[in-house]
Amino acid sequence: MILELVFFLVLIAPVFLWMYSWYISAVPKHFVKPGTWLHKKAQANLRVLEQKYHPSWWCPFGTTQTVVRQLFRNCPDLPFEREIVEFEDGGAAGIDWLIPEGTDDTTPIVIFLPGITGSTHDSSYVLHPVMEARDKGWKCLVVNPRGLGGVKLRTTRTYNAALPHDFAFIAKMVHERYPEARKLGCGFSMGGMILWNYLAMMGEDVHLDAGMIVSSPWDPMVASDSIECFIPQTIFNRFIAKSLVDIVRPYRELFKDMVDFDAVLKCNTVRGFDKAFVTPMYGFESYEAYYKMATLATKVDKIKIPCVTLNSVDDYFSPVQCIPINDIAESENVLGIITNHGGHTAFMESADPNARGMVEKLLSQWGNLVFHDYH
Repeated sequence: MILELVFFLVLIAPVFLWMYSWYISAVPKHFVKPGTWLHKKAQANLRVLEQKYHPSWWCPFGTTQTVVRQLFRNCPDLPFEREIVEFEDGGAAGIDWLIPEGTDDTTPIVIFLPGITGSTHDSSYVLHPVMEARDKGWKCLVVNPRGLGGVKLRTTRTYNAALPHDFAFIAKMVHERYPEARKLGCGFSMGGMILWNYLAMMGEDVHLDAGMIVSSPWDPMVASDSIECFIPQTIFNRFIAKSLVDIVRPYRELFKDMVDFDAVLKCNTVRGFDKAFVTPMYGFESYEAYYKMATLATKVDKIKIPCVTLNSVDDYFSPVQCIPINDIAESENVLGIITNHGGHTAFMESADPNARGMVEKLLSQWGNLVFHDYH
């Protein structure tokens, strides 16, 4: 019996997974207003819209893809140059430049925003797209939120998904430094929420030429309900909550008069942290009010520059029922892409967790559109 089980696991299971991965392969669904400039340019430049997304044969499921990318994808040591941005309120953030040889003041720039607890050197889902952009000859900039990336908090201001003012400050700074360079913002998960809310807040006064949003929750309330179910709570949510707590743990003296710090230290969900820390820190009436303000789904009409979004049906963090498909299909500026598989920021296609995936392909093709075929 034991030998039969081993035989099944070693031989039959891989064959089944390989066959299943081919069975579930499908061309991504995409939503864009027909006949628009964006529609025509996307048809001409985005091959990913016509090609089947074929998930990795040995881990085709979204949860496993997300875990595998997180645990086994390397974080390459890239020669970033650190710059400290000083904000007007006395706070600071670290931003990291990667500049290929042979660039000048007109070279395109891709500005990356990591996820909820991510920073430059520990986010493989950012570093591999950075390498993709670098290999295209584009300048890369990773924007770390306050308190992350090795820069300590100086004030009681941290970061959240609803108020993108720190990113607005940095985007303006980059634009003033390189006014002739085209600029693409690329945000992952919560970084994508910050980017989207920046685009919505700024409208036509935005200091970017285009945006790319990867695996961002369209409605944080529904996303919170989703990741508090048993499997994502066990695998993801409690660990993210612990990371959030660990970020603020050294600053008890800084925050002790503003929040119930003991309650913050006990948080085991992202929602709990948002209730105990983010809501009182930023003066929101409630965490529900914060989530409503952070919601992306209601702001499609406020996006005034070309923006592509990428989501997966099997992503616990971004339930697809929240994606405003009808609004996107009526927008002049937003193109929405939805795959059946791919997990959260993972989108593996190869057996190798370090290999290029759909995110890198989309960045390359979208970047070519934005930087070289815009007019």
